[in-house]
Amino acid sequence: MYLSRTFINPRRKGAVPFLGNPQKIHAAVLQAFPQTPPTDAAEGPRVLWRLDTDDWRRPVLWTLSPERPDFSHVVEPYGWPNSGTPAETREYAPLLDRIAEGQEYVFRVTVNPAKAKVPSSEEKWDSDGKLKRGTVVPLVGANNQIAWFADRAPKWGFELLPGSVPMPETDDPENTPPAYAVEIRDSRKLKFWKGEGRGERVTLLAVTLEGKLRVKDVEVFRRSLTHGIGRAKGYGCGLISLAASR
Repeated sequence: MYLSRTFINPRRKGAVPFLGNPQKIHAAVLQAFPQTPPTDAAEGPRVLWRLDTDDWRRPVLWTLSPERPDFSHVVEPYGWPNSGTPAETREYAPLLDRIAEGQEYVFRVTVNPAKAKVPSSEEKWDSDGKLKRGTVVPLVGANNQIAWFADRAPKWGFELLPGSVPMPETDDPENTPPAYAVEIRDSRKLKFWKGEGRGERVTLLAVTLEGKLRVKDVEVFRRSLTHGIGRAKGYGCGLISLAASR
């Protein structure tokens, strides 16, 4: 596995439309490999990516991939080709090998918090008498989004560390979660067309979380790192990056 970062120059022609379209970024990421890499976690470790825009003068495109990428096709039109480090790639195996139960890390991840809206009793059945599936809707409100993430953390092999700032009430005041050492760094509602031309219209809520976690299940956590977590992995969600806990 390889972890890469590519710096984007938003002043370059076409860079801003590129940064605002997850479909274009996804296509550019896949073009970084001589052969089309896996995009389904069931096939093994897949390509993941995330766009960090903390500093809009120098956004960073992170990728995690089973093969070493070549991002020259991104650096030349949108990046900093004349800088000393327009893009960097490091082997990811040393980090995976160091992971142990109980270790604590500072993490960052972009996720798509969503829930299934259960149809009312009158809308549960379609015209053929089949049970309808719930419609997936974005989960709004920082409190609800953090609670959603904390609730799913154990199935991804980790838990969130406790925080000192009380959590505000969620939509269910009687089930307010405890305080966690996590905060929302960015929240964007993305709208773009999927496919060639004006195909399917996609609206996506991308929320970037940063905080502290503790590893609970090493193998499950390694899988979460290499396969991604949650929905919308093809559109910049699911890549967890780690740093030493401070």
